[in-house]
Amino acid sequence: MTTVCFVVPQDEFQRLFLQQPVDVLNAAAVLEADGLDVRLWDRRLTAVPPLQTTPDLAVLVTAVADRAQCYPLDIAPSREAVRELRSLWPATPVIAVGPHGTHLPDVTLRDLGVDHVARGENDSAAVRAVRDFVAGRALTPVLPMAGTYEDLDTDHWPLPAYHLTDSGDYTAEVVLQGRAHRGPAGLVLGVRGCSYGCTFCHLPFGTRMRPRAVSRTMREITRLRDLGTDSLFFLDYVFGLHPTYYDDLCREMTGLGIGWTGQTRAEVVLRSDVTRWAEAGCTGMWLGAESPGVADAGVGKRVSVEKVTAAIQKLADAGITPLAFILLGLPDDPACQRDRLVDWAAGLPALFGLNQLVLRPGTRLYDDLAPRYTDGSAPAHWTQVEDVTRRYRSAYPADLDDQWERLMSLPNYLGNAMAAG
Repeated sequence: MTTVCFVVPQDEFQRLFLQQPVDVLNAAAVLEADGLDVRLWDRRLTAVPPLQTTPDLAVLVTAVADRAQCYPLDIAPSREAVRELRSLWPATPVIAVGPHGTHLPDVTLRDLGVDHVARGENDSAAVRAVRDFVAGRALTPVLPMAGTYEDLDTDHWPLPAYHLTDSGDYTAEVVLQGRAHRGPAGLVLGVRGCSYGCTFCHLPFGTRMRPRAVSRTMREITRLRDLGTDSLFFLDYVFGLHPTYYDDLCREMTGLGIGWTGQTRAEVVLRSDVTRWAEAGCTGMWLGAESPGVADAGVGKRVSVEKVTAAIQKLADAGITPLAFILLGLPDDPACQRDRLVDWAAGLPALFGLNQLVLRPGTRLYDDLAPRYTDGSAPAHWTQVEDVTRRYRSAYPADLDDQWERLMSLPNYLGNAMAAG
């Protein structure tokens, strides 16, 4: 029997959250159904490999599903994982999947020192690459030779291989009675894709909305509940955008006894019956608020501050705790450049999470701005990609480090709210 070991590298993002690698569990379940022996080494949890024997193949996932939208440019944790794999199992070939190899395959191949990179959505690319390996096909360094692996039909997959993990090891923001804390939570992805055109956003699942059958999503939720999970996070990028799917999902979830959070946009909240979300167990909902100046930043997100305020109030009125994503350093953002962002965040009647703008390959904003901060040549290493964001921040007409520190000190910053209990 062929043994495949999936490897998840360490990630600084785990300081607040440590989500289940649901894409890995999806791929593992499909490969187990193919008759393979599949193991998972989540290096965010343990430095000890999950098997004493040598696997036939290792699959490194450079950014798991919940990180793929905001994937890290620093690949040092992935490089360290490869070094450890080579030390433990020098004869085992390593395939890397994830946004790094999908967008810069040759750079990733060279920087990580892996044998192959497989391009495409993590789970489908992993399954197809492993199947090619098991079938004895001649593998090129970049897989496939052209384009990306075609997405598999997720509705016909077995349930994720939850037996490879202990659900209690994975956490998210759990909201109870309006208060957020870090607690055990499962991860569910019902609809892949996002049809909005924010230029700063990396969309690993593309721009076409691809809902699964509600019955299939409910099988996952029921299985997680049976395993003792009573809190979920919906990874769907715009909860509520596909009204038929989400209406049916909420109907099925009502009375199930599971609390959950999700993420969406202000305009979707304003045109949805969010009381149905609350009745179905929704305790918190993230909004991509970004900045009060986002509509003027030229990044394809023309959402007014008035709509964000109204959406926050509508969620609160329904008994759902509003949570806001804030993005620091958008180009031409008048609120950030004129130092109004911190005061706005302080006055939000919502908890907020905080991110710095990062220019990532695979986004339109990177394609637009990167030439200004390079000599015009394509990057030869991921450190050169990091340099693009570093130079962008250095040239920014405001002190982003100062604003970051002040935002992090606010009592409604999620990290502080969770630490306060």
